[in-house]
Amino acid sequence: MACLLETPIRMSVLSEVTASSRHYVDRLFDPDPQKVLQGVIDMKNAVIGNNKQKANLIVLGAVPRLLYLLQQETSSIELKTECAVVLGSLAMGTENNVKSLLDCHIIPALLQGLLSPDLKFIEACLRCLRTIFTSPVTPEELLYTDATVIPHLMALLSRSRYTQEYICQIFSHCCKGPDHQTILFNHGAVQNIAHLLTSVSYKVRMQALKCFSVLAFENPQVSMTLVNVLVDGELLPQIFVKMLQRDKPIEMQLTSAKCLTYMCRAGAIRTDDNCIVLKTLPCLVRMCSKERLLEERVEGAETLAYLIEPDVELQRIASITDHLIAMLADYFKYPSSVSAITDIKRLDHDLKHAHELRQAAFKLYASLGANDEDIRKKVSLGEGRPPVLTASRQGVTST
Repeated sequence: MACLLETPIRMSVLSEVTASSRHYVDRLFDPDPQKVLQGVIDMKNAVIGNNKQKANLIVLGAVPRLLYLLQQETSSIELKTECAVVLGSLAMGTENNVKSLLDCHIIPALLQGLLSPDLKFIEACLRCLRTIFTSPVTPEELLYTDATVIPHLMALLSRSRYTQEYICQIFSHCCKGPDHQTILFNHGAVQNIAHLLTSVSYKVRMQALKCFSVLAFENPQVSMTLVNVLVDGELLPQIFVKMLQRDKPIEMQLTSAKCLTYMCRAGAIRTDDNCIVLKTLPCLVRMCSKERLLEERVEGAETLAYLIEPDVELQRIASITDHLIAMLADYFKYPSSVSAITDIKRLDHDLKHAHELRQAAFKLYASLGANDEDIRKKVSLGEGRPPVLTASRQGVTST
């Protein structure tokens, strides 16, 4: 099947194809294997950070040839590895690049490469697969088409810290809903990933943490299993609590808080447990502070809203923690006035997240006032009321 860019894009790209781009592709067909290898290495160096060059090479048919070389038994392991690296670089371009790679059936070829005994080649294939599966244009179901893939990926987790990082990242992005959770759970995801939380590599710890976040979401079976898992003599919830301490990176604090939140909502941890009341809830309130990035404030507010939604006592505790209700009023101050912004990038960023901030704030307001009339009065009468309520009250007063 031909690997083509979408027609309008293909035509514009074709007009810019240079002689050097054609030269790179022609070298892939040289009868001398060493010249082919050098050609792939030169192509790798040419496409780094150059999206135009990547698009040119895709249009000129580099991908089918690279995949052919990657799968050929007569290709040296060094050539196969370099082919996987170049394909990974092409995948890091635009979404149209990823679509073209998918049209060439790149995923089955890379998954076949994982059967190789060579670790460097395996890591290169996994790195490329990670890039492709984390693209929004890649269907997650492609990971589950072949029933032998998931158990093989589980077996590869022990090979290196890179296989651990890439596989966990693939799992966390491709676990969408209960069916995927069940497949991963039944193939030993909890047991195989738990010990990675103590890895010396921060990236491995973070990707393992994200795996548990998506596995536990609205899943009582996984959550009930997680509370009893021991890692180096510590229960998993205790490890999550350590990871949401103030001295840890914000990304780690937020993801740990999400893990504990999802386990709590699934019934695996009581709402009055200290790890929820004294650790998780205060951490999520901190994430709502104006000192945090806009994206972190959105995630913090939405997770907190989900945590406290069914429990009136948690709602009361949250309402008096670190002036949360007043803090939420800041969520409606974006975008800042145009006259006050000289940086166009800042304005674009504020505009992009303004809707998400308002939506997150209203979700949290709704959860806070779900069961308690006193909290609802705090929201409608206090300094933390959203502007829409302020405007409506002023209208009533004026009449």
